[in-house]
Amino acid sequence: MTTSYILERQKELKKIKQLERQAEASAMQMAMEKAVAQKAASDARIAEKLKRIESGDAPATPEPKAKAAPKAKAEPKAKAAPKAKAQAKKPASKKSPFRRK
Repeated sequence: MTTSYILERQKELKKIKQLERQAEASAMQMAMEKAVAQKAASDARIAEKLKRIESGDAPATPEPKAKAAPKAKAEPKAKAAPKAKAQAKKPASKKSPFRRK
């Protein structure tokens, strides 16, 4: 025999599970509605595009933005005095310090 607290807990779990299923169902329904709306919008854009193509109109393209005039360069800076070249490093000796005699 089961005790009353176990039966109550089972009833609570069933209620919680039912609420979770309802939430999942509403989320799925909202997702489906969103997908249908996106599909309808996409179909409308495609139909408009096909209509323009069939009528031979030029495609609607946004006008290019006017490019800003290039800024005038400031006076060229005086070149700094040439830096002295770094001295070349001497090559390391070819004898290994770990070599045994």
